Amino acid sequence: SQSRGSPWVSAMAVPAVLGRATRRFSSLGARAGALRVGGVPEHFNAPFHYARERGLYAKESLEVEWKMYPGGTGAMATALETGEVDVAVMLSEGAVAKITCGSPLAIVGTYVRSPLTWGVHVAHNESFQKIQDLKARIFGVSRMGSGSHLMAYVMADQLGWSIDGGDCPLEVVGTLDGAREAMAGGKISAFMWEKFTTKHLVDRGEWRRVGEVPTPWPCFLIVASKAVAEAQRKELATLVDVTRSMCEEFKANANDATIKYVAEQHQMSTEDASEWLSGTQWACKQEIEASTLEKTGNFLLKLKQVP
Repeated sequence: SQSRGSPWVSAMAVPAVLGRATRRFSSLGARAGALRVGGVPEHFNAPFHYARERGLYAKESLEVEWKMYPGGTGAMATALETGEVDVAVMLSEGAVAKITCGSPLAIVGTYVRSPLTWGVHVAHNESFQKIQDLKARIFGVSRMGSGSHLMAYVMADQLGWSIDGGDCPLEVVGTLDGAREAMAGGKISAFMWEKFTTKHLVDRGEWRRVGEVPTPWPCFLIVASKAVAEAQRKELATLVDVTRSMCEEFKANANDATIKYVAEQHQMSTEDASEWLSGTQWACKQEIEASTLEKTGNFLLKLKQVP
C-alpha cells in the first residue's frame, strides 16, 4: 500500500500495481534460513560481499550464497525462473518487463535508487564521434530482454529513431567479453554498458565512449522468484535489512575505504571511483517508488516490449 503523500509503495503491492497475473513455479532448491542471491560482477553489489565476509548475515541466522552473473539481468531472470537462485539484483526495466510479460517473479524491494549511466561504446579505430552516427548500425546486447537491449531501444526512442524501421538493429553477444570479441571482429558497431564498468577498456584504448544514456528511473531492484517471495518473507527482510546497514557504511566512505576498495577491485582510478560513489544512492528497502513502475511500464509499452 502507499502512504498518503509518499512516493513509495510496499513491494508486496507491485503485482496489483502492474495489473498482470504471473505464472507459477515451484521454488526449486530454496530452503528455510538460506538464500541464493544473484548479481552482476560490478561495484554496486560490494555491500553484499562485505556483509558476507564480516559474517553479518550469519549473525542473523541467514545463510547467503552469492552467484555471479556476467550476462546481466536477462541471465538472472532465467536463473530465477529455473530456480537456480532465489533472489537477484536486477535492472528495473528488465524486472518490470519480465513480470509484466508473465514471468513468475516478484519485486521485493529497491536496491539503488539513483539512475544508471550507460556508456555508448565503439571500437577505438572507428570514425563514429557521437551517438547519432550509429543510426542503423548494429548494437550488441547481452541477450534479448536484458538491460543492454531495453536501454538501446530507450536511446533509439529518445533520438527519434525507428526501431521497426531498422534504425537500431541488435546482435546478441552474451557477456562483456563477448561484446569485446564481437566489436573486434566487426560483428557489432556499438555496445552499451555501465560506463564505469567499461572505463578501463576506454582508458587503455580498446574502446571509445561516444555518449551516455542515463536511465529515466532508479536502476536496481531486488527481485525474487514468486514462490520465494511468498514462502521466505522473513529471510528476505533480513537480507534487505542487513545489506542496508552495509550500504550506509559503504556510502559513508570512512577514511576513503570505499573508494580504495572500488578502485582496487574494479579496475578504476580513485578519481573515477569517487565520481561513481558521489552519484550513487542506495535505498535497499522493501519498497519501490510508484513512479519507477509507471515510467518503466510506459516506456516498455511505447517500445512494444510488453503486451
